[in-house]
Amino acid sequence: MPDILTPMKAIRAKCLDCMCGQATEVRLCPITDCSLYPYRMGHNPKRAGLGGKPPSRVSKSPSPSTQPTTYTADDNGEIL
Repeated sequence: MPDILTPMKAIRAKCLDCMCGQATEVRLCPITDCSLYPYRMGHNPKRAGLGGKPPSRVSKSPSPSTQPTTYTADDNGEIL
């Protein structure tokens, strides 16, 4: 049974064909007004951040606060 070409793989194959099989040239493609340009790397940019691996369940230690610590002083200047 022959391999089925997905739409993304078909776009990637077309871009490789257009650039004479040179993957580097596909990456550096100067034809930004081509309708396939956003998809030339074989990924749908509209799906960025969707799917993939679930977030890790390992908890990270909280980062120290970036705001300076404030102290309250009384009338004599002593810290409360």
